[in-house]
Amino acid sequence: MILDCGVLPSRLFPFVLGLITLFTAVTAGPTSFETRNELYFKKSARVAQGTSATRKLVAQAALSPRTAGEPPMSGREPASQGEQDWVDNRWQQTEIGPFLASVVGLPAGPIAKGLTVRVPGELNGAVCYDTHSLTARAVWTGGFLQLDPSRFGLTVAPRPASPPFIELPTGPDWLEATSRFLGIRPLASGVVLEFEIDGARVSETPSLLRVAQGHQFVRSFEVSPHSRPLQLRVAAGPGWLASKPGLESENRFEWTRQGDSLVASATFGRLAPVESTPGQGVLILPADTEVRRFDLRLWRGPATQQIAYVDGDRANRIPISASIFHGPNPPRWLPSLTTSGQRSTDNNFLSVDTLTLPYDNPWKALLFGAGIDFTRDGTGYFCTIHGDVWQVRGINDSLRTLTWKRFATGLFQPLGLKVRDDQVFVLGRDRITRLVDENGDGEADFYESFHDGIDTSVGGHNYVTSLERDDAGYFYYVDPKGVHRVARDGRSQETLATGWRNPNGMGVSPDGTVVTVAPQQGNWTPSSAISEVKRGGYYGYPGSNVTATRPLGYDPHLCWIPHSVDNSSGGQVWVPRDSWGPLGGQMLHLLWGRCSMMLVLRDVSSGASQGAVLPLPVRFLSGPNRGSFHPTDGSLYVAGSTGWQTSSLKDGCLQRVRYTGRRVGLPVQWKVRSDGLDLTFSVPLDPKTAEDVGSFAVKRWNYRYTSAYGSKDWSVTRKDAEGRDEVDVLKTELLPDERTVRFRLRDHRPAMQVEIKYNLDGADGRPVKGSLWLTINDVPQS
Repeated sequence: MILDCGVLPSRLFPFVLGLITLFTAVTAGPTSFETRNELYFKKSARVAQGTSATRKLVAQAALSPRTAGEPPMSGREPASQGEQDWVDNRWQQTEIGPFLASVVGLPAGPIAKGLTVRVPGELNGAVCYDTHSLTARAVWTGGFLQLDPSRFGLTVAPRPASPPFIELPTGPDWLEATSRFLGIRPLASGVVLEFEIDGARVSETPSLLRVAQGHQFVRSFEVSPHSRPLQLRVAAGPGWLASKPGLESENRFEWTRQGDSLVASATFGRLAPVESTPGQGVLILPADTEVRRFDLRLWRGPATQQIAYVDGDRANRIPISASIFHGPNPPRWLPSLTTSGQRSTDNNFLSVDTLTLPYDNPWKALLFGAGIDFTRDGTGYFCTIHGDVWQVRGINDSLRTLTWKRFATGLFQPLGLKVRDDQVFVLGRDRITRLVDENGDGEADFYESFHDGIDTSVGGHNYVTSLERDDAGYFYYVDPKGVHRVARDGRSQETLATGWRNPNGMGVSPDGTVVTVAPQQGNWTPSSAISEVKRGGYYGYPGSNVTATRPLGYDPHLCWIPHSVDNSSGGQVWVPRDSWGPLGGQMLHLLWGRCSMMLVLRDVSSGASQGAVLPLPVRFLSGPNRGSFHPTDGSLYVAGSTGWQTSSLKDGCLQRVRYTGRRVGLPVQWKVRSDGLDLTFSVPLDPKTAEDVGSFAVKRWNYRYTSAYGSKDWSVTRKDAEGRDEVDVLKTELLPDERTVRFRLRDHRPAMQVEIKYNLDGADGRPVKGSLWLTINDVPQS
């Protein structure tokens, strides 16, 4: 499962042990910067490479003959897979782009909302920022990031490619100010970060220079007019002692620690010590009516070279050009790529076409699909879990010529994408980002931080998933902390309900009145399920919460689904009311692990929602994460990915589900009655088979809600007995509409899981057969 371990804990032991060792090392307080870094990189190398067996698996995976876009365990049953099948180092070979948002494992500890920026130039350097506190945290040379090969790089945090030569402390850089991260602007000259500090717009771009005494880290700033002084922290953190007072005439402050020297200098302003925190300094920017630009330069090296460095720094001041903040941003992801899609034959009422992804691309970008949506002109935007968004054009009936353009890169494990008012919004683990193409060249020029209220965790499995929206323009997403609704302007959110284990699926009805969430089986989650959210609800994880109105310890789910039917869920999507014949207005549920899809039927007749699911005749190349209906052709487009414990054939997929107009022979409605239930089909039925109780088989069982991983099947009527109960069908009656069968059942009562198998004939003589699984939360008294 992409959001769940799904394997025996013993298989995870080497990885968990490595992480524990790593974080123990970096918190134990080594005696010097070099010692701490040396320990960190030795330990993190062990985590990355694992045991010798793991290293062998990485090498084998690299040599195994596979076509582009084919994962190591392609086509194998989920239950037969283990950790060795998900070791894949291909992400390390990808040309990621000028930056990557992620958790970043630094020697001093992980950063939840990290942003690692490539610094142009011969030093091949990088700078790591914390976009939550707006802090520059670490600088290194000799490469970008080291990406872990386990689980496709999606669970262990990236780390610096080499030891940082400068580390800066936690906490905000801009002091005593209201601050907000505005976004990222990639330019030909480098990456510009934009902030709002006390109402002023501040732009920053990093660079690295080689000097005689080593390397110099330069932070170049442009600050808009501001009515009050701004304070920028520039210093080193605990343990550093001032070797000289702040030198106002030279805009310089100097520190030493255990033979090291750290020097900060600026091109204007003044530096002064912060009395409450020894070893720090503040650059004070007076109020100004004009745009101002300045450099903040940091150097760290042996104390014996400090004087020589300072003399050289005095002699090498270079004027700052406005072009580094506003220069051109020519397209970098050229050429556009072309593929030919495949239209399927229309053998059933649903047909699955394939929009062939550009698996074999010049940048070795991985295409683990996680979201799809469309602008009004039919242009598609497709996001991938490893951080990209692709633009796809040429979507028509034939799919003969599809044109792909890499539109955006470096996003933080995006697991949802939506278009609103022709603007593209992407959900990452750190924020919802609005991607703006300012010059119309098919690439995002500004990555705007639309909503940064996500509480990002450093945990490997704490994903943020399923960006949805309603017709009123509100956005929704779900994470282990609950399901959240985001205001139209992105400036606030509210948590609607809590209690799901690693959810990778949710859905929202067009009017926003029905919100659903699909958790993953595990502790306190006995099987797969779909929850229909009520405000303030609690749905069971991470443990029982019994109240007078919640006797089960959790609020009832819309429906449970047998784990053998749905081992790992994706999202839900609503069919437009005027589409897909008898399926119009219904809910669909994506089966990520089984690469398929189900129809969801809600019974709200008693006031308590309870649901049923039944399989649909579709099969995807990868596990479907999200789906969106096209604005003009009425078809469902599904973005899918591989991961762990899925039956995927490809890394990812983008596929179209078309309604062909052929006969639909399925249940499309159900209702619980006091003595049984009504089941309504999409076609008229043959009375003889409909009123033969032998045409139906009914079983029921419960699950046990405990801290154990998953649950066996337990009898509803026999205390402490494992297994499923056969339910006698006393009578079936075909109602006058000729489509509804009324069941009378012996000992009719609530049950977490009911299975109904049916084998009927339609009035036209053609078979109507299949299975559905439902949950009965409430049985009316009469």
